[in-house]
Amino acid sequence: MNRFRNKQTALFALIASIVLIASLLLGTACIGPLGCGLMCTACGSACSDSCGGLTDPSDEPMWDGPGSIRETPASGWEPEAVVTAAPETAAPATPASDSPFGQQVSAVTPAPDTPAAAAVREKRVQLKNDGTDTVTVLVLMNGSDLESEYQEATADITEMVRAQKSDRVNILLETVGTKRWDRRYGISSNRSERYRVTDRGITLVDGSLGQLDTTVPSTLSDFIRWGAQNYPADRYILLLWDHGGGPVYGFGYDEYQSYESTLTIDEIQLALRDGGVYFDLIGMDCCLMSSIEVCCALYEYCDYTLLSEDFEPGCGWSHSGWLSALAKNPAIPTPDLAKIAIDDSVRFCEANLSNDGGTTLALMDESYMKLLYAAWVDFAYDNEDALLNANYSQLRQSTGRAHPRMRSISDWFLGDGDDYTLSDYCITDALSLAENIESDKADAFTAALNASIVYFGRTSDETTLTGLSVTLPYGDREFYNELKRVFRNAGFDTDYIDWLGKFVSVQIDSDHAYDFDDWGDLWGGWGTHDTDYDWDDWTGPDGDWSDDGWADDDWGDDWSDLFGWLFGR
Repeated sequence: MNRFRNKQTALFALIASIVLIASLLLGTACIGPLGCGLMCTACGSACSDSCGGLTDPSDEPMWDGPGSIRETPASGWEPEAVVTAAPETAAPATPASDSPFGQQVSAVTPAPDTPAAAAVREKRVQLKNDGTDTVTVLVLMNGSDLESEYQEATADITEMVRAQKSDRVNILLETVGTKRWDRRYGISSNRSERYRVTDRGITLVDGSLGQLDTTVPSTLSDFIRWGAQNYPADRYILLLWDHGGGPVYGFGYDEYQSYESTLTIDEIQLALRDGGVYFDLIGMDCCLMSSIEVCCALYEYCDYTLLSEDFEPGCGWSHSGWLSALAKNPAIPTPDLAKIAIDDSVRFCEANLSNDGGTTLALMDESYMKLLYAAWVDFAYDNEDALLNANYSQLRQSTGRAHPRMRSISDWFLGDGDDYTLSDYCITDALSLAENIESDKADAFTAALNASIVYFGRTSDETTLTGLSVTLPYGDREFYNELKRVFRNAGFDTDYIDWLGKFVSVQIDSDHAYDFDDWGDLWGGWGTHDTDYDWDDWTGPDGDWSDDGWADDDWGDDWSDLFGWLFGR
């Protein structure tokens, strides 16, 4: 959601729109810089039909069968050589540590054989680490308007092509959701396609899919099944690329579908369940998806998630570095791999802060989601009055285009897409609540956050975001009605969903907005938090958490089970 690029001036957008409408009505041809308003997909200039670029989606190369190579264009660089991993045992990786662009978050790990430890799940992906591990990376590349208007999907594909390659790592793309792909790789705008990324470019593997709808679960589940069947591996990584709208509005915008259509988190659950693959890492190169609710929804399907809490800039992640590291060592520990992705992305955004805006990225350990969710609900219920007496949604503003479902008429015609804040998506930073509401339940909630967030990076302008959010639908009944449907289908219990309904009546004017600025300036980062929390204070005999029911191993998608065990609600 709201991945953004520098917008055109309102005047230019207005003139271009008027000329476009006039051209359509009069049947005139493109007349240059203020002609049809489209950008040539070959040269990047305003369309004048002079460079032979693709200005009509039907004017594209026909699919010439599996294995045809869409080579990367000559651009002054040479692709790095394919790396063939040595068969000997890989050296153990150095654990992730702080960098100028991110912080390792030291987990407050519960002691063994305690109720809190029983809530922490073991990692399910186990690598041999003997030089023979294989990896399949699945990228659902939903280009949307980010590609048709700004060629941002193609730019990220080029980053993937530039990465080092290994014969033990397959990078697979499914190209969907945009009406106009850049010409440089010959990707079809009339149908969805599947590619394998190589050192030469991208190799077409399947061009027989037709035009798929990325807002239905079957598109993602079919892609996952196809990847696992044709490129089986010891380790699977899934990357969803496009807009994001948070835990309620979900992932993606498909230009062939309505503006309101997205893949909501309950539908993502369904796709992952039907896909039949358990992932080492699920990443979303899109906005607003780093929330407790999203992480809970993905609990059954991966060991780690890599997500952004804020509006991502148009450049999104930087992909060459982490994919090169994966080629060099397919068994690289996930925290070390994610650290490279986070540091590279934050470094680039920091260097372009004045143009593209800031970013946050965080790696979450899904093993701790039961513990985190329980700590959050205990904190939230105990501090209901405080949460309802002020609007704690973040007011950080997007400085670019909103997801199409959020745009007004002025956005479309004047390019005015920066009137949205995190509060429009009811985004509230989780740690900010624990640090700004005085409560004896805050320590357990903070410790659970500390354990769940493995590594966090942010640009210098992101002073009030700490990596993970919660959703509180302040003053927005329409939003809450959609939340009820999505959360119920995703497995959250009815009591919690009903409790969230209390926030609909809260006033959302400026007088009731909580001011986080002072706290953001004072917060010293995750390294300032105590790592010696005694979980017995919360889970012991005198604590608030009963361990009744933890022997039951059936807990999974239905979060209401957890409520019954812990709080008797």
